[in-house]
Amino acid sequence: MKIRNLNLPQEMITAIQTGLLQRDVGSWRLKSDCDSYGQLLETELGEFFDSDNSIINATNQLSSDFVIDGVYGDGTLPDYPCAIKDITDFTHIICFGLAGDGSPFCLDYRSSFDEPSVIWWDDIYWRKVAPNFKEFLALFDTNC
Repeated sequence: MKIRNLNLPQEMITAIQTGLLQRDVGSWRLKSDCDSYGQLLETELGEFFDSDNSIINATNQLSSDFVIDGVYGDGTLPDYPCAIKDITDFTHIICFGLAGDGSPFCLDYRSSFDEPSVIWWDDIYWRKVAPNFKEFLALFDTNC
């Protein structure tokens, strides 16, 4: 399965095909309060997009939601654990879900087209939460 000519990770395709991350009510909670890098992570997976259209729509929305305005996109690296510079070109970013508060979870292909990392908008900055989708899944208790 491809979105914007980028191959989705096999674990994500499997989650879509099996409905692994679909819920009627509630959010997927973290197994612990840390991301894959051992940093504090206070969020949950509120919505997982399971269709091409929902992924494409959410991905296209990123460019409208994150506009260079003199503060966002100024090129500085925030001084927070796992922080990455503000993304100003979303060509190699795919949004696949939202936290309970609406913050996007995305695949970041900028460093690797074969194994994108998982990033999340943490209120005021982007940060890596997992080196790949498989490790991202391992953060959540999908047995509930």
